[in-house]
Amino acid sequence: MNMTENLKELPTVRIQKVVLENFKSVEYGEMEMACGKKFVPYDTQSDILGIYGQNGSGKTSMIEALAILKYLVMGDTIPDDYADCIREGEESARLEYTFDFQYPDGDIRKVIYEATISFTEPDPSKNEFEENYSEDVARKRREPKYLVKVVKECVKVSGDFKGGKLKLQPIIDTSAGEPFGPVSKRKEFVEGTNDISKLSANKSVAWNLSKSFIFMDETTNIFEAKLEESEFANIILDLKLYASAYLYVVDTKSSGLIRLNVALPVIFRRIHGNQILTRSRIVLGIDAPNKLPQAVFDDITDVFNNINIVLKTLIPGLTIGLKDLGPVLTRTGKTYRYAEVIANRDGVVLPLRYESDGVKKIISTLQLFIEAYNDRSMTVAIDEFDAGVFEYLLGEMLTIFEEYGKGQFIFTSHNLRPLDIKNKNFICFTTTAADDRYARIDNIKPNNNLRNVYFKEIELGGEEVDLYASEKKYKIVQALRKAGKVVVKENEDEE
Repeated sequence: MNMTENLKELPTVRIQKVVLENFKSVEYGEMEMACGKKFVPYDTQSDILGIYGQNGSGKTSMIEALAILKYLVMGDTIPDDYADCIREGEESARLEYTFDFQYPDGDIRKVIYEATISFTEPDPSKNEFEENYSEDVARKRREPKYLVKVVKECVKVSGDFKGGKLKLQPIIDTSAGEPFGPVSKRKEFVEGTNDISKLSANKSVAWNLSKSFIFMDETTNIFEAKLEESEFANIILDLKLYASAYLYVVDTKSSGLIRLNVALPVIFRRIHGNQILTRSRIVLGIDAPNKLPQAVFDDITDVFNNINIVLKTLIPGLTIGLKDLGPVLTRTGKTYRYAEVIANRDGVVLPLRYESDGVKKIISTLQLFIEAYNDRSMTVAIDEFDAGVFEYLLGEMLTIFEEYGKGQFIFTSHNLRPLDIKNKNFICFTTTAADDRYARIDNIKPNNNLRNVYFKEIELGGEEVDLYASEKKYKIVQALRKAGKVVVKENEDEE
């Protein structure tokens, strides 16, 4: 698919709702986004959502569901790691994503994409998996224990189509015929029997490679021929463009590399004119110099220069950069550069590894935060956004984004500072109920402090479902004492 076409014509796209079923700790849960203070008209304001709750209650599940969405709609192979996301004892998980599309002419459309994923053991004789050359320096290539399989997919739409209002209906359903149904909608996507034959072959390939049949390149290349005459084909291609260039997800793997003090994941996108150049993630070593192709060296230098514009206002006196340690020429004639990631504090230059985890977390995600702030279709989701970040600075960044930003920002956090300052509609909580995993606190008066209300709900209850599975303090004390005695006994036995 040519991702550079119609860049400026992409509608404003927002994730409006996510539904998870049999996904990790979530038996069932749905989360609605605020979708902007004024999502109509077209030039929208920011949409921000913070997810709070106790450990293991479903915060990361939501971020991982968004990561899977990106893989699916980009048409990429879903990494085998996500096979573990299917709830224990279940054969499959269902993921449903609702989007709002707004166009400059005032048209508004709802798009729902639903995918059911399962898992299988790989068949060594069929080479059913593609090797993933991960850029994570802490991750080795391996043959997976299980493979993710996309069992079925469905895209539904409603809203302004062809000069009228269309009721919600499927336009592609992979379980409603071969290669897909409804039959009445096929003419919106294909030219004839030759295309049908190609799509049937694509369906088999998508299964083997753990990809979305609808959004894999081989399928969207066929749909492109109908762009001039089919609004439905445009929906599919717009979604793919959104996932490729406007949706970014930062999971806890990035935080892990930072805490180990071995690498700095830098996530960014580049746009030159109408051309989108995406490099979703580059992992820079911070425990040793990096050997970088000249083009990557130049990209990172530009990104760091852009980050520094904001970084020095967040942390006065601090900038970052690449210290060029010189070029190296390979036998094939390619030029690489050795470079070390450095921090400059008021003229004192040191390797970045000596900075705190919080500073490195801000640097790692700041470019995406900048782009979400400035682009109304940009969606950024970050797990543990608060990790190591000073709570007042965290509150300032979120407040500025809410008041002046344009895009969509989703984050999980343990730091409760945002509860003091954020609109209650922009905060969601996990619950103790596996079949009703996400909730908002109701009946909050304008003069109520959300943090205080949250603590009160934890201590006294009052919501339809509990927000926290608490344990009596004396039981924790007893458990600590009991565990201590066991350790002492083992030490005595060793002597």
